[in-house]
Amino acid sequence: MKKKLALFGAAALLFSSSAVSQAQTAKKDEKSSPGTEMKEGTKDIGKGSVKGGKALGKGTADFGKKTAKGDLGGAGKAMGKGAGEFGKDVGKGTGSGVKKIGKGIGGATKKAGQAVTGGDEKKDEGKKSEAKSPL
Repeated sequence: MKKKLALFGAAALLFSSSAVSQAQTAKKDEKSSPGTEMKEGTKDIGKGSVKGGKALGKGTADFGKKTAKGDLGGAGKAMGKGAGEFGKDVGKGTGSGVKKIGKGIGGATKKAGQAVTGGDEKKDEGKKSEAKSPL
């Protein structure tokens, strides 16, 4: 039982850390573009997963130690605390990340719409026609 829980915690930590290392490859000096926003969003999700994975791993380790000593109440409390912090950190990172990803998608959609409709050109033409109007 202890080995299964320890393996689960280790797997969660490895998965989370690989997500962060991939997200950290984004360049820091890029302009704020839809792609950059999405990269930053995935980075936040990865950071939350890593932090949560660490908390879950600690809770799992404490669970194993307390179970070995016969403290089943303390073991359950340790596991619950680790799982609770895991959920909180993953939720926080995911919320922040999804917000940035949504901002990036919105920017990409806006750029695509302007490219298809010539949105910027129409705004400029409207300003010119207003200036020529005698009223």
